[in-house]
Amino acid sequence: MGIDQFFGFGPGVPFVTRQVFTDREEQIQRLGRWLADHGGRSWPVPALLDFQRPAANLLTVSGEGGMGKSTLARHAAELVVEGGLDGLPDDRACAVLDFADPSSASFENVLLRVRAGLGGLARSWPAFDVALAVYWERKHPGESLTGFLQKGTTAESRRVAEQVGGTVDQLLGGFGALTVTYQVLSRAGSAVKQKARLKRLRAELPALDPILDEQDPDRMLGYMPVLLAADLERARSKRPALAVCVLDTLEIVQSLPPERGGLEDLLARLVYLMPNVAFVAAGRLPLRWHDPVRAVGLTYGGEHRWPGLAGPDRIELDGFDPASAREYLAARLTIEDRPAIEAPIRERIVAGAGGSPLYLDLSAGLYGQYLARGETPPPEAFGLGFPELVLRTMRDLSEQDRDLLRAAALLEAFDEDMLCAALPEVRRRRVEDFVARPFVRQDASVWPAYRLHENLRRSVLDCDAFTTDGWTRTERREHLQRAIDHLAGVTLSVWDESPDHPVPLAVRSRRAIAAFLLVLRGAREHDALPPVLGDMAYSLSVLGHWQVLASLPEPDDVPELARLAAVARLAARGDLNAEDRYLATRRVVGDHAGPDADGPFADYYRYELGTRAHITGRLEEAIAHLSAITPDGSLIGTNALFGLADNALRRGDHRSVVELMEKASGAELDRIRVADMLGHVYIQSARFMEATNLFQRTLDEARAANAPLWEARATRHLALALMWYDADRTLRLVPRARDLNSAVGELIGVAQCDLAASMAHALNGDRATASELLDAAVRQYEELGARGELVPAEAIRVLQLAAGGRREEAAAIARRLAEAACTDEPECLPVWVALTGLWADLPGAEADGSIRWLDDAGPPRLRWLEPLERLRHRLSGLPPGTCGTLDVADRRALIPTEPLPASAVIAAVRAASASPAFDGPPVTEQGGGGILPGHRTVAKSQRRTHERLETVLHLERLRTAAGVSAPRLLDHGTADTGAGRAWWAVLERLPGAHGDQPTPGRQRALGGQLRRWHACPPGGGLRLDDPGALGVLLGSARRNAPRAYPAIAERFGDVCLGMEMTAIHGDIAVGHNALFDGDTLTGILDSGAVEQGPPMLDLAWALAVDLPRGATPEPLIEGYGADAFDQEALDALLPLMLLRRLIDTPALGLAETDGRWIVQRLRVDLPDLLALVESEIAL
Repeated sequence: MGIDQFFGFGPGVPFVTRQVFTDREEQIQRLGRWLADHGGRSWPVPALLDFQRPAANLLTVSGEGGMGKSTLARHAAELVVEGGLDGLPDDRACAVLDFADPSSASFENVLLRVRAGLGGLARSWPAFDVALAVYWERKHPGESLTGFLQKGTTAESRRVAEQVGGTVDQLLGGFGALTVTYQVLSRAGSAVKQKARLKRLRAELPALDPILDEQDPDRMLGYMPVLLAADLERARSKRPALAVCVLDTLEIVQSLPPERGGLEDLLARLVYLMPNVAFVAAGRLPLRWHDPVRAVGLTYGGEHRWPGLAGPDRIELDGFDPASAREYLAARLTIEDRPAIEAPIRERIVAGAGGSPLYLDLSAGLYGQYLARGETPPPEAFGLGFPELVLRTMRDLSEQDRDLLRAAALLEAFDEDMLCAALPEVRRRRVEDFVARPFVRQDASVWPAYRLHENLRRSVLDCDAFTTDGWTRTERREHLQRAIDHLAGVTLSVWDESPDHPVPLAVRSRRAIAAFLLVLRGAREHDALPPVLGDMAYSLSVLGHWQVLASLPEPDDVPELARLAAVARLAARGDLNAEDRYLATRRVVGDHAGPDADGPFADYYRYELGTRAHITGRLEEAIAHLSAITPDGSLIGTNALFGLADNALRRGDHRSVVELMEKASGAELDRIRVADMLGHVYIQSARFMEATNLFQRTLDEARAANAPLWEARATRHLALALMWYDADRTLRLVPRARDLNSAVGELIGVAQCDLAASMAHALNGDRATASELLDAAVRQYEELGARGELVPAEAIRVLQLAAGGRREEAAAIARRLAEAACTDEPECLPVWVALTGLWADLPGAEADGSIRWLDDAGPPRLRWLEPLERLRHRLSGLPPGTCGTLDVADRRALIPTEPLPASAVIAAVRAASASPAFDGPPVTEQGGGGILPGHRTVAKSQRRTHERLETVLHLERLRTAAGVSAPRLLDHGTADTGAGRAWWAVLERLPGAHGDQPTPGRQRALGGQLRRWHACPPGGGLRLDDPGALGVLLGSARRNAPRAYPAIAERFGDVCLGMEMTAIHGDIAVGHNALFDGDTLTGILDSGAVEQGPPMLDLAWALAVDLPRGATPEPLIEGYGADAFDQEALDALLPLMLLRRLIDTPALGLAETDGRWIVQRLRVDLPDLLALVESEIAL
């Protein structure tokens, strides 16, 4: 006797209940053939990374409810694992994912379950586990994966912990203060064997590095299935294996908003990126991933990728045929191996079932209830319509069991605690007996663990009115409210300040998601509007479950719920422009958040509107929204004081902030927010060490509370406090802060990390990096519309400009901020208007009395002068070997670059042709190009005024000292011309041709030569920071774009300042000044006049010339060597070099080819840079 029969009917019943599977032989055979065919195919890495291939690893099972879709899919999975299908490999594994489980709304959980389900097929999963370790540390820094999973109460959590947690925790153990990727890779490669294996992994699997380099952990996660597939294929290449994954109840996923990054898109990626796993998807609705309209919201969509979904890879389930239905009933209940259900009754059931397996199962259960009571089942009780069958089933239950069935049907899932809450008069032992009944489905791997088949659940709700003791509408509402109250308590328990709560906060946090989704769906189904939904949505937002909120369903049939879901989705979208988000929220809310609004979610709307208004700088609107919140002791009502304190902080009323925070409760999350709020007060008061201590406390509390959003905020705010006085500690903290804020979607937090790093680099005297990071922060602030941020980027710019001696520029920005403060659209908060005026020494700044400081106005102003003086001191000098201030003005064109007269060039070439070293014909009058080829030599001469013989001599020294593939210098001299003296040289003529086509091999070769070049110490010659040198480097820009030139030069100056200087070529690319024989580089020609500069200038110029012709950065960087490559410098210089190349293209006849490509690139990446030259160059 099985456990379900024992607890469902009792120990003394005369019959046996059996699991029966029938009338699906054809489908099972088809599945078996499909799986055998799938298991026989291999997937080398190039095939895995072909993202245009048609997918053939997805078989869908669809049909009406009750047709046995889940049963078929799960039975197939059992046959795979147990070896019940022919032609399959000996090694097999299966993962089953049921999306009726609310926790499956998290793609993180989905991927971990797939990894655990397939774990037995390989001894190790190196690529995936390394990436998972990087992801986990970025998404959940400092938390053990094993510990996190073992806090769960389900068998599935424990299985995932056993399969995955130990490996990841080993990779994450014992790190210092390096970046996450470096930490994990260093740990993975700590032994020689492991290091070699990792190096081989990265070489064999090109997808690994882009995933590890991605800073946003959620973007990482979406593409990590390809690593799981690669690890699986590595194991399959040694021993054949079959991996299967069942996706059950997929219609729930299909009901979510169809958008990129949503759960359905992520599942489509999972299937597509793992072509060596056979996916069986079961759901009521056919999958539409091939449909052109649906494909718009999918990363991998379209008919060319999913050709089988139109028919060949679909199984449409109909009901059982009569013979199979009879077979099922005969075997389902037996007495001494004979059918327990009498033949006439079996015939009545078959006639009434219409082929429905669910109907047959319920009928067999009803028959068993009669036998268990010792009664003879009456024939007239069977063969009724489905609602009548459910009604009959309910009537034959006890009164308490009928109530329990009604309560279980209220929501899509339940547990024993919820049933006890809904029916407080029922004893728990009765509840435990009820959940063991055959029609109750149990899945111990999820929470809540119990559910009814959806058809049965809805039929119970529909039929209840026809039972003699059915619930009235009022009674149903009361029981529903009790169930909702219970689930709301589960969500709101995250605010419980009791240190000995029986459920760990991490588990409460995860259950809060499921509880919220169950209540939201139940409210829609029962046309209810429980006000607590607002508090639940607010709690999920504070906890940082932004992915769940951003993917909420759209209950358009219930306007108030649709409005709530829309506001919650907008609140979770930290990637949107703040102004756009505020206005969109205001449009959605309409009049439902006004002072007189009394709807169930009015306070939630007011809170979100107040928060959004603050970030846009609309302080008066924010206070109006927050002041309207009802002070009724509710969660949002209680927490409104934080909104009021935020408003006071932004207005510069520091004393009111402190007074309000004294009224906050002692709850864990409240303690976090109090410390954070006071930390900002102390920053604005220039009491930085006190602010640091408060933010450290915030961080410690947030980690203890497992509140990822607040941990991210606390870490970046700690960096904002440290940046004023401790540069090194700031720079150690910023990578972690950036990872955390990316993880929770706080893009303004990422911008603040750039801001803190900029200030820290400025304190270290590194102007170039400080300027680059500040520019990045300003761009991000502008994109996000963050005018009301607590530390504005423009204020830091004023400080750095003033400290760097650029007082006029600092004063101009400070005046602009002061003028904007008097309008309806201020650019920053009042405290920063006062401080920028102080730093820029604006008249009247000392007398500004608009700020209500914690102490008298004098001390804060004096304290705020200290960062200015500190920064001035640090920026007063630069280390040796770094780039100084460039001559960005150079309006006098200090070093002329005009061409020499043709007669002077001819005279110099004629002198070269007379050298005994030259073996070619004499020069003609038409040889004014400055180049005269011989048989094995070349004569060349000076062609422009700035070209120097010393540059040619320097090239010869590099050739001999560093092995650079330059032509050997055979002779040199000068010639008197009518325009003065001009130099000439005779050089060895090298084999090969100019490399117009930048192949990867050629790029690698060029990168290797540049590495040799830059390895040499500067040997004299023109330095980039010499007077007039920048004008030489920029070539024709000064002449062809005179209005844009000052801005272009300024940007070069900002970027190059402080960069390390080496010997550089200055004018090299595959397609320029290089000779090749096939992919072999045979010669480097004509180095530029600027001989010392940042080495990445050479790589940036090479890419600026070669990218429009089909090159990519990777081969050049690979040839150069990653250990010497500076990504930040290249990223900063490449756009500027592209702009320089764009200015040259009209004169070179390349405007319609190379020029058009560059325009398109800059228009997408840096439109503001392109705008500098739009009025001077035809684009």
